[in-house]
Amino acid sequence: MTNHGVKKTVQNMLDSIKEMVIDNNQLVSYEILDIICKITRDTNKEVAVLVNRKGEVVDVAIGDFASVQLNMYTERRSKDSLSGIRCIHTHPNGYGMLSDLDISALKELKLDLMIGIGVHNGNPQNVFFGYLSIENSNVLVVKRGPFDVNEFMKINAFDLIMEIEKNYNEQKHAIVDILNKKEKAVLVGIGSLEYLDELKDLLDTAGGVEVGRIVQKRQNPDGAFLIGKGKLDELKSEVQKKEADLVIFDEELTGAQIRNIEREIGVRVIDRTQLILDIFAKRAKTREGKLQVELAQLRYRLSRLIGFGIDMSRTGGGIGTRGPGEKKLEIDRRRIRERIRKLEKEIEEIRKHRHLIRSKRLNNVFQVCLVGYTNVGKSTLLNALTNSAVYIEDKLFATLDPTARKLTLESGKEIVISDTVGFINKLPHDLIAAFKSTLEEVVYADLIVHVIDGSNKDYEMQIEVVEKVMKDIGAENKPTILVVNKIDKAKPENILYSPVIRNSLDLIFVSAKERINIDELVNKIQYYANKDNRTQILELLIPYTEGALLAYLHEKSRIMEKDYKDKGIYIKGEFDTAVIPAISKNIIRTN
Repeated sequence: MTNHGVKKTVQNMLDSIKEMVIDNNQLVSYEILDIICKITRDTNKEVAVLVNRKGEVVDVAIGDFASVQLNMYTERRSKDSLSGIRCIHTHPNGYGMLSDLDISALKELKLDLMIGIGVHNGNPQNVFFGYLSIENSNVLVVKRGPFDVNEFMKINAFDLIMEIEKNYNEQKHAIVDILNKKEKAVLVGIGSLEYLDELKDLLDTAGGVEVGRIVQKRQNPDGAFLIGKGKLDELKSEVQKKEADLVIFDEELTGAQIRNIEREIGVRVIDRTQLILDIFAKRAKTREGKLQVELAQLRYRLSRLIGFGIDMSRTGGGIGTRGPGEKKLEIDRRRIRERIRKLEKEIEEIRKHRHLIRSKRLNNVFQVCLVGYTNVGKSTLLNALTNSAVYIEDKLFATLDPTARKLTLESGKEIVISDTVGFINKLPHDLIAAFKSTLEEVVYADLIVHVIDGSNKDYEMQIEVVEKVMKDIGAENKPTILVVNKIDKAKPENILYSPVIRNSLDLIFVSAKERINIDELVNKIQYYANKDNRTQILELLIPYTEGALLAYLHEKSRIMEKDYKDKGIYIKGEFDTAVIPAISKNIIRTN
């Protein structure tokens, strides 16, 4: 196919696709999908990509197949077999249903698949595909769809095409189950079985299903396999018994360990870091988010190239291998380092642009950042505070890219509240480094709202994880309000027994979903936003019998220090002059 009259910038984007190789188990990579949708948006034309069964891009162009010669695109073993080529193309009208011309090309070229992607404003909306089948010696076209993008990207390309060819050659049917196939995984950890609960949640988010779990308690992990040889034999038996496709370790593995374990058990092995990176690759929507995820993936892979066994020999596929399409010769360290340098440069340019915007904004806008463990309800809280409609899903990392919304206070002052990426235990170091520019929103914030899930039994651990990340990025000394969310599921009095909660300086219990105590939280935020010379730093002693006064001060003031003494609760704080008459008898020192 030719591309006469195409702008140089568009031609460069088309040429970049030709260098890519798609994972064997993916019909198209996220990176290619992103590029062809952008070209469709900019040109309002169809973009077609031809891919062989090795995942190599055979050709890419703007246009249709009206003038294509049959012998141009074929890797058939015989004239009666399928061509071994699939076509992925866009429809600028937003609807991916295959046209008569698409069906004609599918038949004429005997393509493995003809895939149509509806594009609107540069984003994929729906996907349809068709393939050839033989029934009673008649060639038929089978059409499937519509699929949403997430459903489509989960389809195992290798299995689907093999079943299509088998059906085409042997006149057999039944491939529908492949479209909904989920990878079956065995989870492995060091410690107790319940330690793997969060790994199971991560697997669910990635679209897989747990079929078993194995743990081993040992102080010194094995250098070759992490777990002992006896436990490795047990794992191999479990994989065979459960017919698992994948093994996921809750600990980070070296490249050599991945290679050794795969040789022993015969299926693909990934670790917790790869699983998290896979989820981030699927969730990233903005250009910066995608660049940051790719950077983290490449940094992770660079130190493990010698160790990837099944993953590298089969060009990956499935959970733990999603993200940008593999480039030819990308296993070469030099090429990966070059790509890393390019990504770092692009991300730095975006960071500078954001810094410029931020410098203008900080002159007159109060900035609030919501932080917290993943899936604690930050997006729901943002919606409740600002009456907005940020995407919500009861899964880990449901929202990845930061979201900002304006809120007008009763005083008429306008502030900005940002929802940041959720943190998680054992958050990959490369991911923290890659998302450092995004996390600068936290560093530059005037106020941090740390959200925790009061209904989660591990909330204390989650608080520690968040506080550690905050310290790593230099935001540990920011004014902070601790918000205990989901009190519709948990009793506040039970949570108060925790020393971590009891000693918190600014504490509010809310239910973002049921909008309980949201006004109280807004009042507390307003206190920080309107704080000026009308405040005074005081030291107080509140008798234990005056608990209501303590609650009042938490709402109307900024508590700096708190200590439980014999005669009452010592408080040092910053108080608005309007509340001083109510606490005059409790003042023990004025600063």
